[in-house]
Amino acid sequence: MTLAKALLPIALLVAAAPASPAAPASRSFEATYVATVEDIPGGLNRLEVWVPLPQDAASQRIRNLRVDSPYPGSIRQEKEFGNTYYYFSTDQPRHGKLEIRVSFEAERQEVVGSGLVRASNSEDLQPYLREEKLVTISPRIRELASRITYGNKTPEAKARAIYDYIVNTMVYDKITPGWGNGDTERACDVAKGNCTDFHSLFMSLARAEGIPARFIIGFPLKADAEATIPGYHCWAEFYLPGRGWIPVDASDASKATDPKRRNYLFGNLDPDRVQFTMGRNVRLDPPPCAETLNYFIYPYAQGDGRAITPVSIRLEYRNRPAATQPAGD
Repeated sequence: MTLAKALLPIALLVAAAPASPAAPASRSFEATYVATVEDIPGGLNRLEVWVPLPQDAASQRIRNLRVDSPYPGSIRQEKEFGNTYYYFSTDQPRHGKLEIRVSFEAERQEVVGSGLVRASNSEDLQPYLREEKLVTISPRIRELASRITYGNKTPEAKARAIYDYIVNTMVYDKITPGWGNGDTERACDVAKGNCTDFHSLFMSLARAEGIPARFIIGFPLKADAEATIPGYHCWAEFYLPGRGWIPVDASDASKATDPKRRNYLFGNLDPDRVQFTMGRNVRLDPPPCAETLNYFIYPYAQGDGRAITPVSIRLEYRNRPAATQPAGD
């Protein structure tokens, strides 16, 4: 037998071997978050401003963060969720428009739910099980959750049933009045809203079934190598013992026509986004804000103890060469 003939079966076996799973996708970019307080009133004695900052998370790394502000301040951390922010106060501020620019570099890693094995049994999950001002667990939410999850025994199966219900029932809509507050009861009433409304409903239904769920907010990124993003995007995570926090993006899934995309966004998350803060009913300090924030992606400004509006945000980004190291720990 010749050498070529002897090697042929081995070559066929190699060709027939299953391909290795693709490595998680990643994205590296530099970005500037622009926070604008549109009109500081004249005659104020004291102005205070809180600006959310992006921070390291399990699937992203933030580097070279720089804050360009007309007033000096400091970076602080909110106590309950660990969100970081830039805070300053000043006396007799200039009136008119106030703009703060936060520049940073980010590496974002695709989240692949099947590979998550990093749960911490010591984490306090109670904040992610309780009712909140707009993330309600009313009798009708409990009844709906029970009906949706009927016959499902595991937390993962129940979460999937809730996700499928929302994706197939809710309509992404930014026209009908009341959208964008993340109001569970409104979502039940009209079955419409944006990402905050979708994920408020997901969290309420999950919590009603005893599944910890939490809220994440940041910005989406386009396929373009550079762009300006005029508004935020949010998603949710639910907790599975032994596996940790599992992502869902029900609002993006509802807009997708491809069933594979809808299936992917339960338990997986593409790297085309950047996370800023976590949680609802966010309390900032010091000193105590005049308000508890529904969520924290816009700057919060107050003059002489009263909220100043309107405010606006945008994210300007540009891709960098692919990261050589995966994001996260």
